[in-house]
Amino acid sequence: MQDVIIKLPYQKFYFKQPLRLYESRLLRSAILKRIEPYDVLYHNHINDGVRFEYPLIQYKSINGKAAILYLGDGIESIHALFSKRPGKVWVRGREINLEIERMESKLYRLYLTAEPLQYKIFNWLPLQDENYREYKRLTGDESRKTFLKNILKGNILAFAKGVDWHIDGELEVSRFRVSEPRWISYKNVKFLAFNAEFGLNAVLPAHIGLGKGAAHNYGVVFGGKPFNK
Repeated sequence: MQDVIIKLPYQKFYFKQPLRLYESRLLRSAILKRIEPYDVLYHNHINDGVRFEYPLIQYKSINGKAAILYLGDGIESIHALFSKRPGKVWVRGREINLEIERMESKLYRLYLTAEPLQYKIFNWLPLQDENYREYKRLTGDESRKTFLKNILKGNILAFAKGVDWHIDGELEVSRFRVSEPRWISYKNVKFLAFNAEFGLNAVLPAHIGLGKGAAHNYGVVFGGKPFNK
């Protein structure tokens, strides 16, 4: 049975600037140089502390190009960047071109589905602090896989809460397959990163981030088609 549908404002800007997967912080720094006045959603901090809510503005590298994604209430902050024509700025000795190549704007329909849809998630950082210690205590691939699957479900529920999607039903993660972990550096701290494939009985917007570093091109979600197609 289909869940109640909500329509999430979704706007994505692609820039002409080439950007590698791990350079989203460079894009963020370039954009913050153009923000007038101060806008908390662009850097997700409040009074030098972290805003512990799902990021509604996210920095991406998509097909090798810089992009910025606005979700829900984050749409209201678009004018802070585009009230004047974005141009070229210097960040860490590098020129960053913020000229827009194209844009995508829609109302994303979010709802539970009768059958699972297939998704992939890349550079996902699910483990930190106590979660990491618990993961290391577990023995056996299946117990660790189940542990990671439950974290993924929690990450998806955090996204839903962040965009005011009140899910009326049971969210089910299925067909979960996860890669071998690898160490990557995020904000000069080492984290275990995973790629994974999974089924989900819900619609997720393209390119949203889940988990640690969701605003900075980690845990990026792709897919959303039925398994039989």
